[in-house]
Order: sequence, then C-alpha cells, then structure tokens
Amino acid sequence: MKAPLKISIAARREINAGLERLRPKAGGGLIPAIMWVDSELNNGNIETGVIVGAYTAAQRSELVGEIRNDRGYEFVSAVPDHELIRFLGKTLDFAGGRFVLL
Repeated sequence: MKAPLKISIAARREINAGLERLRPKAGGGLIPAIMWVDSELNNGNIETGVIVGAYTAAQRSELVGEIRNDRGYEFVSAVPDHELIRFLGKTLDFAGGRFVLL
C-alpha cells in the first residue's frame, strides 16, 4: 500500500484470535492477510467489506516486499489495486462484530 494502513488494538485482538483458531491446521506461524471482498463478485455469499485470511510462515519467502508493518504488527495487504483507495491512510478496526475502516 502506498500510505500505511494502521491496525487498531481491537482489530489486532480479533485477528490474533482468528489466527489462533487456524494455527493447529497450519502447523505453525501465520501472517495475517487483509483483504477486501465485494458481495457482487461472490453472489452475495459474503457481505462487502474487509475480511482477514492468513499466509503460513512457510510462504514468507514468497511474500518478500508484500509484508507490511504497523508498529511491530506484521500483515499482508491482499487488496487488488482498484480497491486500494479504500485503505489508503485508514485504520482497520473491529467494532460491532465486524472489521471496519476508519
């Protein structure tokens, strides 16, 4: 991303909780991936907004140059170029049971 995306404490807590649920299947460390989903592109199965996935530590070498850092918190921005404007200069937060950009 051109301007750094900040990640709030609440968002970090929620991301970390999700990573902990995935960790047993992944077999080790995970790197959060921040993504944008458009409900029109998935037939409304998932609501439009931010979702979080993960890359495994084994994929780290493939992610060289893609890993971002917000005050020591590593993540990957897996956002298509045409959606980046939504994230520029924003803070990812978790409120009301969902991820939001402020």
